[in-house]
Amino acid sequence: MATDDTATVLESDLPLVRREFPWPIRVGCVLAGAFAIGMTLWELGRGLWPLNIASPFFAVIVGGACYVGVQFIRAGLSGWGDTWTYAPHAIVVQRRAWGRSTSTRLSATNVAAVEVRRSEDSDHDDAPWQVVIVPRPTFSGLAATAGPGGVFDAGSYGSQAYAERVRRALADHLGL
Repeated sequence: MATDDTATVLESDLPLVRREFPWPIRVGCVLAGAFAIGMTLWELGRGLWPLNIASPFFAVIVGGACYVGVQFIRAGLSGWGDTWTYAPHAIVVQRRAWGRSTSTRLSATNVAAVEVRRSEDSDHDDAPWQVVIVPRPTFSGLAATAGPGGVFDAGSYGSQAYAERVRRALADHLGL
């Protein structure tokens, strides 16, 4: 995004959406996953071999710890990121994961509505109002590329009034 585009976005109510998984946390996830696998095998490996009556019990514990460790390592290596840019009468959502980058162009053609929803998630108690872009049902592939719930999340906001301003700015930008 050019500097003048950033200034335009900052002067309007359009949301500045840039979500990245920071590299220190990614490294921490990989290390935590390796630790979970390594320490479990180190400490409980003696219960697995030589085979005995308790081996299945230890195998369940080691298998569960290894599964959790692999998920931590996967999260750390994925390199997830989400950035929105504003082209004229369109929003370009650029996503990056596993070294692969994809772009999705949202316009009045493939967007059904821009809505304000109240988040029932307890993680968003300080910002319970969420602005989402709902794709048209006829563009089935677009709902699959959207985030959870089949919508594009424009962020969470502390007040319903400001979330409504963001919704109006997005709808006006898309020409809805």
